[in-house]
Amino acid sequence: MRAITRTLLSLTLLAGVASAEEPFDGTLRVAGSTTLLPVVADAASQFMERYVTWDKVDPALPAKKILIFVTGGGSGFGVKAAMDGTAHLGMASSPLKAEEKQKLGQHEAILVSRDAVAFAVNAQCPLAKKDGLTRQEVVRIFSGEAKTFRDLDPSFPDKPILVQMRDAAGGSTEILQKEILKERTFSPGAIQVPSQGANMRKLESNPSAIGYLSSVVALQSDRLKVFAYEGVAPTNENVLSGRYPVTRPLLMVAKGTPGPAARKFLDYLLGEGQRVVSEHGYVPVNAPPP
Repeated sequence: MRAITRTLLSLTLLAGVASAEEPFDGTLRVAGSTTLLPVVADAASQFMERYVTWDKVDPALPAKKILIFVTGGGSGFGVKAAMDGTAHLGMASSPLKAEEKQKLGQHEAILVSRDAVAFAVNAQCPLAKKDGLTRQEVVRIFSGEAKTFRDLDPSFPDKPILVQMRDAAGGSTEILQKEILKERTFSPGAIQVPSQGANMRKLESNPSAIGYLSSVVALQSDRLKVFAYEGVAPTNENVLSGRYPVTRPLLMVAKGTPGPAARKFLDYLLGEGQRVVSEHGYVPVNAPPP
């Protein structure tokens, strides 16, 4: 399964900017959020293995081999790809902005899962001694107001804090800016990382760094300390109950009405594909069929 997914992601680079508006040749292109990327790539692999050709999904579809290319790039990239037709479906890990909705015009935004944005550090980081972080502490850290660990606690060493952030197109950055930083801005010294995986690897290797990433990704690592925020842990149970305050929708976005093949894949994601959502540790929006 993982080999197929890697092949898909490699082929995507070759697929490049081929327009999703070309006559349907059996290929479905999906792009965007790196949070949704592993879930959708796995679901696509299972979908292709099960059906092989589109007519096996629905007799009304052509007897062409199913090829689903899935790539990342961030939520903003995914929405733009849906807008300009370079992807049939965009992946977004934040609510659509008003200007995005306006540019998309008629569109569909399909909720396939929910996720929590968690704050994490290397297990050897001085901050790992804390059980949780408050909103005020998060604002001070990510705005650059607290420049050293001692600025947060006099018992901590007088060493600089390295702030890691996703790029502006990342859904987690949008959520953090809107819901927590608000009128404040990110520290000018923050280091940008291009993906969830890169974010985690840098946190695992640097005891001076702090970052924010999907709780599912963060909790997979035994080398990270994942914080409670405002006294609530970023667990799936707390996401479902609404107790954890920093959550985001994981969306599939289509400009206009999805084509027949895209619609079938979306139906799969909302049905049997919800098992894939659960297997990856995310919160499903529907119970998968028995």
